[in-house]
Amino acid sequence: MRWQFHGSDHEFQSPDFICQLPIDSSQDDLSSSSSDIAQGSGPHFVVTKSMVKIGPSSDANVSLKLCPLVEGDLQIHGVRFRLSGEVWIYHHFDLKGPLLQNSRENRSKRVREESLLLRYKVGHEMPSLKVTITPDEITAQSTVLQGQTSKWKMVLSNIGYAPASNILLKTNSPWLNMTPQHFNDETDTEKNDENAPTSSCIGPSGTLMKIHHPQGILQPGENIELPVYIRTSGGGRQDFYMLFRYEQWDDKNSTSRTTSLVPRHRCARKLLSIPVYPSITMSASLMPSYWNKGEHILSVELMNYRSDRDSKLEIDLNKICVASRHFEIRQLPGQVEPVDFDNPSSTSLKIGWQERVTLHYLVVPTENVNSAFVAISTLLFSSGNKMLLSNRRTEMNQNGAQLTDFMCRERAHELFTSTLHSHRIEKERIAAEQEKEGQPRHVAQIRRARESLPTEESNVSSAPEGPVSNPGSLTTAHPTSLASLCPLNGGSNINIICCWSACVGNEGSDTTIHGQHHLRDMLVRPLNKSKGCPLALTAKYNPKISHNFDEGPLDEDIEITIRNRLIETEVEFEFAIDHTEFDFIGTTCFNWSLSGGGEISVPLKARIHSGGVYNLQNVRLTVLKAGKSVPYLFPLQWTVMVEECS
Repeated sequence: MRWQFHGSDHEFQSPDFICQLPIDSSQDDLSSSSSDIAQGSGPHFVVTKSMVKIGPSSDANVSLKLCPLVEGDLQIHGVRFRLSGEVWIYHHFDLKGPLLQNSRENRSKRVREESLLLRYKVGHEMPSLKVTITPDEITAQSTVLQGQTSKWKMVLSNIGYAPASNILLKTNSPWLNMTPQHFNDETDTEKNDENAPTSSCIGPSGTLMKIHHPQGILQPGENIELPVYIRTSGGGRQDFYMLFRYEQWDDKNSTSRTTSLVPRHRCARKLLSIPVYPSITMSASLMPSYWNKGEHILSVELMNYRSDRDSKLEIDLNKICVASRHFEIRQLPGQVEPVDFDNPSSTSLKIGWQERVTLHYLVVPTENVNSAFVAISTLLFSSGNKMLLSNRRTEMNQNGAQLTDFMCRERAHELFTSTLHSHRIEKERIAAEQEKEGQPRHVAQIRRARESLPTEESNVSSAPEGPVSNPGSLTTAHPTSLASLCPLNGGSNINIICCWSACVGNEGSDTTIHGQHHLRDMLVRPLNKSKGCPLALTAKYNPKISHNFDEGPLDEDIEITIRNRLIETEVEFEFAIDHTEFDFIGTTCFNWSLSGGGEISVPLKARIHSGGVYNLQNVRLTVLKAGKSVPYLFPLQWTVMVEECS
């Protein structure tokens, strides 16, 4: 008798030799007590058969397939094969299980647990998920650059006999992003909520997603097509793993089948191996503005490192975006030339091969400081100095995906992996201490038991590391949400996104691709600590003056404003004017203390005796930190030009 099953092209047959051994292994005559299962009932499983020819002193790989026909526990002990159609030979599988690491004794004796590799639990009909993922026709190129965002098509097919539900996707990195077009009505109403998870993520890792279906059930023989976006990172050949977990749908109205407490589930695996070529590098720095208080200068440096082809290695910069609750960017005048819209090639800024470009922007506070939404300020290179501002998650990239989705998930993934690594180290330390019970404790162990180590704030980000709750609201932000990226009580950070495009492919068949690079948690105003000086200086004065020195020296007014950049920490400092070629009239040396965000203005007069060009910036600030005096000098010049007149 032969069997064929749905979802498989192989032909199965009943085994020629099936023997059931007795339960009591103490019996001596096993041949008399053994029985052929096929004589009393139908076979419990069917197998495939194949003929193999092996030459002398050679090896051959044989693939055998087995399909169980009854429910229960299935364990494979070995395999039988027949030589020349006459002699049956039995080979027993001796599989070693993993080494036990749960105790010192098991580790020293190298004790192994029982192998579960050939043990199976056979149940009733189950769904079987088949996954195919392919790039679309536009992005189906062999060349993939760092930061490239491309559209892919994911098709899920149920080739099993039972409906599948609760489909989850786990990846090894936050590359994949699902578009909101296929979400159901329930999630579609929340896709603009800043507290909602990004790309239907579950949990804090940023790599576990729930795949939605319009009916919630994937019936046997049904297919669903999901548009997804993949942003590549890293360098060289990157392996992107995808693990799909799905459960058998349990009809609660059916009484013919007993439901188990734990739903039956299966897993399907998918691997994408993608070679990633370098594209651009992006770095940024911030410094306080010495002209207007509250403003900062943002310098973004980009360099083209492409090496995927011999020619046409230019990269076009399309726009620069900043996501923040408290700040937005402005274009410095004269940096971007007016665009000729009749010429499409002039709508972006081109970076040639191995060229380095530095762009400077002005970071200013938003008009509504207590805004409940994240503001995404966008500067298009095709619009000159014009800035576009959006207050919701409606800003899209070139492919249609939301602009901040990849950045939100990468932040959650990095935070989760670092927290998990710290937890494992602490768990190993506790386990080592428990094994040494009864021995004298070390001094360091006694100190750790008495007091916990204080947590210091990071110099990179002032955002909290846990879930963020909005003041006055019961809603908690998801770790992958936009509210976690830009929390209300997370200080004053900005997140920078640079969108670009490039040509890839063979000569004569170029294709335009799009990508984005981003920098997260750029610290504008720290909470408690700062790498540099916690104080910022600004001055108001007349930069060009005409004066008749026959009537006497020039007394020019200058107002120096000292502002505390820290938000929650008081700073104690000493203000002093160094000796210069001209004199200052007023309070030139004093001690003061500024609260978080506070400022003080110092009016002075600069007495100049002759014409020329003078630098009024001669301020030295000495900050008291932990009982130590740290002096700071500021390199920026306050230049004034004095002309003599009669």
